[in-house]
Amino acid sequence: MKEGGIYLIIDEHNSHCGITDRLKVAVGLCYVAQQNNINFKFIHRAGFDLRDFLIPNKINWSAELSDITRFPWRKKDIIYSPPFNNFPIFKDKTQYICKDYKGKNIIEMKGVPDWQKVWRDLFWDMFKPTPRVLDTLAQIRMPDRYAVVNVRFINSLGFCEATNYNAPFPSEIQERIIQSVLSKVAECERESDVPIVLYSDSVRFLRIAKEKGYQTCNPDGVGHIMTKGVGEMVNLMTFVFMLQMSRAEKVYSILNLEELPSNSLYKSQYPRYAAIIGDKPFIRL
Repeated sequence: MKEGGIYLIIDEHNSHCGITDRLKVAVGLCYVAQQNNINFKFIHRAGFDLRDFLIPNKINWSAELSDITRFPWRKKDIIYSPPFNNFPIFKDKTQYICKDYKGKNIIEMKGVPDWQKVWRDLFWDMFKPTPRVLDTLAQIRMPDRYAVVNVRFINSLGFCEATNYNAPFPSEIQERIIQSVLSKVAECERESDVPIVLYSDSVRFLRIAKEKGYQTCNPDGVGHIMTKGVGEMVNLMTFVFMLQMSRAEKVYSILNLEELPSNSLYKSQYPRYAAIIGDKPFIRL
């Protein structure tokens, strides 16, 4: 008999969020499953098999599409979306299939005490990096101690993501954005007693920062997993960058730039959850 429980399915047939939102949903549904004493299974096939980068640790969430029952009376569709009041009374022999989701953190939104620790502990119970990810981490030379500054432009410096969030600004505004961000980076550098490593979704910005003497993440790994055909390098480095940031002593995220459009930068959750995973301070500037 096929196992009952909650089955999160992220495949090519649905639209999806970025990696942070996908992980928030996976951890959140695993939390719901644990609260209801049922299994949790995660099938990730959208763009890549998650098990190429993260594999089960203490919780065996790994499953195949062939594990889904073909008997309609044994399965029920559920939606993972705030305010999270649509969950049924769970039965241990039923398969609850979730393909429709919002990238939200139910542990935080339900006001669970010390939610960051609860989320982090469950994340590490669920996942561990594959040898390939760990080998890549080991090959990249990093300072013994470092802080991270992350800045996400999306399209403000030129189109790089298929999103309607914003469009490139005129060249004069782009230059002001870059200089303002570099000024913020310099503030972080003055405040920190360890070297700064920069992470960004803009290859252009990373190259400018490198010319100014900053250490940056590898621009060859920059991209977004939602972009069709983005390539294996970007998929791999999405997890490598997250783990590198989690090992920093402090994680900064630049968001607010004085006297510039409010959508110059994007409020990314990627560095925030990297800090949570590593139990490190997170500062949004």
